Amino acid sequence: MSSSILINQLIVVGTRKNYAVNFNAGVNIIYGDSATGKSSILDLIDYLLGAKKFDLYPEIHAAARYAVLDVTLNEDRYSIKRDIFDASRPIEVYPCAFADIEKFAAKKYLPTFKTSTKYPDMEFFSEFLLSALNLTNLKIKQAPTRDDSKLVRLSFRDLIHYCYVNQDDLGSKKYFKPDNFSLQVKNAEVFKYIFNALDCQISELEQDISDKSQRKSEIEKKFTLVSEFLRESEFGSMLSLDDEVTKTDNDIALLKEQIGQINGRLTADNEVYRAVKSSLDEIELEKNALQQRMLDGERKVERFTRLHNDYLSDIAKFNSSLEARSIIGEIPEEIAMCPVCDGALQLESAKKNFDIAPSDKIKYELNSLKRRVRDTEQLINDSKSQWERDKTTLKVLEEDEKRARELLDQNTKELVSPYLAERDMHVKQLGELNQKRAELVSRLKIRNQHSLLTEQIKSLEISIRKLKEQVEKLKENAPSMADVLSNLADNLQRYLSFIKIKDPTGVSYTSDKFVPMLRGIEYGSIRSGGLRTIVGIGYLCSLMEEALTTQMSYPSFLMIDTVGKYLGKTKAQSSYQDETSSDEDFKEGVSDPQKYQNIFEHIISLSNKYEQNNQICQFILVDNDVPDHIIGELSGFIVAQFSSERVDGLPVGFIDDAPV
Repeated sequence: MSSSILINQLIVVGTRKNYAVNFNAGVNIIYGDSATGKSSILDLIDYLLGAKKFDLYPEIHAAARYAVLDVTLNEDRYSIKRDIFDASRPIEVYPCAFADIEKFAAKKYLPTFKTSTKYPDMEFFSEFLLSALNLTNLKIKQAPTRDDSKLVRLSFRDLIHYCYVNQDDLGSKKYFKPDNFSLQVKNAEVFKYIFNALDCQISELEQDISDKSQRKSEIEKKFTLVSEFLRESEFGSMLSLDDEVTKTDNDIALLKEQIGQINGRLTADNEVYRAVKSSLDEIELEKNALQQRMLDGERKVERFTRLHNDYLSDIAKFNSSLEARSIIGEIPEEIAMCPVCDGALQLESAKKNFDIAPSDKIKYELNSLKRRVRDTEQLINDSKSQWERDKTTLKVLEEDEKRARELLDQNTKELVSPYLAERDMHVKQLGELNQKRAELVSRLKIRNQHSLLTEQIKSLEISIRKLKEQVEKLKENAPSMADVLSNLADNLQRYLSFIKIKDPTGVSYTSDKFVPMLRGIEYGSIRSGGLRTIVGIGYLCSLMEEALTTQMSYPSFLMIDTVGKYLGKTKAQSSYQDETSSDEDFKEGVSDPQKYQNIFEHIISLSNKYEQNNQICQFILVDNDVPDHIIGELSGFIVAQFSSERVDGLPVGFIDDAPV
């Protein structure tokens, strides 16, 4: 039947740790408080499936490095790695689960159809996804009714419109009929493509078969050439290489354990070493203190010597003064002219008014200076004596230090060196083993890439076979859109009756843009936002149900953000006043908890039908407040639950170590 997308794990590789959500086939529910990162999980999945951008919120911006999506496309497992800070960088695709990325080389793809001079030969990510899902890669007309209409490339992103509805679009009046007319037309053509009802689809399928057959021949030729090279170079089989990696990992673990044991013995058996080292440290401290004291002593001697010389100089000056006075004798009384008033000035009388030192005062100062000279001489002698004693003590300490170092060296040689030698030997072996492991992993990557050629050949064979079957069916009985719309209307009718809305009549689809109608009213004209939400979910579920029994170009995969929007379950209901009529919501009874519960029960029932038919499907549903009376019934489907207050130990959000 239809192709399938199965998300296994979403991983945000962070700076502190990795953040992950695991998913299962069937129904997956994510719920909890607002602003805890629930919607970002769906946005990240969408981004890793090729969306143009991802709006970072602060916690992810601070904690994340890049994101990876572990996904199964039909029967094949891939890990899609993408830079979340630069959407223009190539997307890396590994042909394995996330845990095995180390063993495989990645193939890189351009994220959009915009060609790059930097990567001129790189393929487009959309083409990879379509090919992996065995979907035809074709072009569709921009204006189907015109013969000269330009053709535009069909993108995987065109299909996502029918696989993912975000919280802004769910229940919106313009979800199925946007203002952009050309986008309306393109959506209608994509809708036809999903049901293999495009006029050009048979010829495109035949061309696709031809392209895939040619690609298969090229890969088979490459496989043969590589096989011969690996065999002649005795490269080693994938099984033997894998065994070697496992054995090397065990040897590395054993060596690390032995190194740890050596470090333990080195610590335990080295008490003598630690005692000698402690004594040596004490000697070093005492020696440093002594050297500093000796340096201070030298500075004191120098300072006191300068002071001593100054005192001697002053004494010499005073002696000269006394000697001059004795030679000159007493000065006779003089009369001088005052420089101010030109009057006579008695110098002897003036002397009485000024402090001019007599001879006995000079002698007193001279004696004081001599005492200071004697004191400084004593200080100089004491400082020199202390310096000599310190020098002797320092010599003793240096001898003690020398003996301690000899003992330490001897102890190191006898006790430590053997341990170090043994440890160095193990460390060297560890380095060699790590190098050997890196070489083995490199070889294993090459072998895995070679093995991947076989998988690609098988995948192309399956794809070609399915395409041929599809062409034959289309040739025998090409589907009419009237039949398609009738089946979808029946699916939608059953869904609305199960939900128990009021008056589930007049259910159909418009014949031009394929928009659902209820009671003869087109979706966008329904005034109740809650009723539009119910109808919109039913529309998407109708596609999923049709994919159970009809050959469709559609992956059985559906993500719905904020299921309870306009149903009285969203706290921010008042912010959607322009999109809904409160009176109409009340009239329709959309806040009835039973209707909300019935939506989940219908989706679970649809998932069970897939399981019974041995087909794969996946629903990922996000909401804020799941009613307590049904949470028990849904607990088995919950894959992530968050609480901004960490109630019951729940994580605060997708980034679970963000500060509260």
